[in-house]
Amino acid sequence: MANRIAKLADKIAECGLDAYVASRSPNIRYYTGSIGGSHLIVTPDRDPLLLVSVLDENVTKDQASDCTVDTYTPASLLERFADALRESHSVRVGFDDLPLQLLARIRRRLPEVCFTQNQEEVWQQRMVKDAGEIRLMSEAGRLADVAMQALKDKLAIGATEYELAAEASYAMMREGAEAHSFEFTVGSGPRSAYPHASVTDRKITRGDLIVVDIGATHGGYCSDITRTFVAGKPDGKKATIYDVVLRSHEAAFGEMKPGAGCREVDGVSRRIIEEAGYGTNYTHSLGHGVGLEIHEPPSVSQRSAERLEAGNVVSDEPGVYIHGYGGVRIEDTVLLTPKGPRRLTNFPRELENAVF
Repeated sequence: MANRIAKLADKIAECGLDAYVASRSPNIRYYTGSIGGSHLIVTPDRDPLLLVSVLDENVTKDQASDCTVDTYTPASLLERFADALRESHSVRVGFDDLPLQLLARIRRRLPEVCFTQNQEEVWQQRMVKDAGEIRLMSEAGRLADVAMQALKDKLAIGATEYELAAEASYAMMREGAEAHSFEFTVGSGPRSAYPHASVTDRKITRGDLIVVDIGATHGGYCSDITRTFVAGKPDGKKATIYDVVLRSHEAAFGEMKPGAGCREVDGVSRRIIEEAGYGTNYTHSLGHGVGLEIHEPPSVSQRSAERLEAGNVVSDEPGVYIHGYGGVRIEDTVLLTPKGPRRLTNFPRELENAVF
């Protein structure tokens, strides 16, 4: 953690800032290792200060490293915050996401201080995962695979989406997951055409496409996997759509190398689906960064000007969605290494494994 904070302190100086305030929980965890804490104040030449409410004092002091932990009450937060900035002689202060009411009160208390919202420097650090983060994310990926297998084992005509989601949840938690990375999707039949279908009491019927999007967290880090299952032998249209999406997924994976443009990687995926006649049914970007949050930079999309680099972890998730009919999405969490891409989720993707 000390190295991460030191890098942030160096960036502060390079950007002409006197201090930086991290208030988003994932950023505080990234820099201190603690799930507690409200505001981390970093300056180039002073020890970092983590302000924490009395409620979370013990967990923060037990977990936080490489910073001073100081408690506050609702009545004392403003004064403690202002004192810390005064003591560091800070005039130009960057921050990630301060509550508007608190920011307004601090500005009134410290009119001489110029506050600037700037998350970019933090994202630049967080986008490149170190060896410890990769170990945690590899385990999160394994847990997602375990959950997907448990769900597949319970796939049957008449099973409800709720029941299938519960099997996945139970399996990953029993195996050691901290939590879900996000709200699960088990979208069956026509509901499989909703990219974010959530889960309902709908029962699986013969002929259904079932899109399952799940993820586990381990040590705070997320995984993200989607598979599409088919209830019974797929007809020609379903088999064709599945093949197109799988080819799109595999082609994009092959292009995920350090230095590749995110827009170009998305384009490789998109062209395959467009050439098959389903371009208008591919309604989202190819992928997004994954880490302490399920959606992080870089964005692997048509609008992105970013380039992939070693240490990035991104999703690879093309999809085709036909309203009233159904959809197919295939997704893995992918680590960019100096030698190329490596999947952190490895549940089988082939159509023969998807049919039950």
